[in-house]
Amino acid sequence: MNPEELPTTESAASSRRMTASSRPPRPWLLIAAALLLAILSTVLWVHVYAEAETLRTQATRSQQRIAELERELRELSPGEGIARPKPRAKTGVRP
Repeated sequence: MNPEELPTTESAASSRRMTASSRPPRPWLLIAAALLLAILSTVLWVHVYAEAETLRTQATRSQQRIAELERELRELSPGEGIARPKPRAKTGVRP
């Protein structure tokens, strides 16, 4: 190799500066927006999960209460069972 072909420190430094200046800037706004979206999605997911757990707990308690009330009803009237309403007589007139 000839010494003329070797890059000098001046030309290497200037070529690095040109490469750095010619590179497009990073899209910081897009990066920040993506991180914000990820954080908001996580917060929303946690909120929805907590609400779903509350509803599941409420449904379980309601089912337990229904079972308890049915058991009490059977104890109060063991031979009768649950009374069913009588069907309405059908007439041609609508209310």
